[in-house]
Amino acid sequence: MSVERVFYCDGTDCERHVRTTGTLPATFLTVSEDADHASHFCGWDCLLRYAAERPPEEVIPAAEVED
Repeated sequence: MSVERVFYCDGTDCERHVRTTGTLPATFLTVSEDADHASHFCGWDCLLRYAAERPPEEVIPAAEVED
């Protein structure tokens, strides 16, 4: 017996999806944000549109931190 999974693209206004019996879709890009959440994208266009909508993270280099 096999389990079929359907993965939908998490891109903005994208209706693409893929069906697979594997744990991850072979034709999609999978991005893990943390241990509990992963996003799936049908291509680089959808991934970049999704990333452009997210606010940038603020990174403070260690050399600039004062004690």
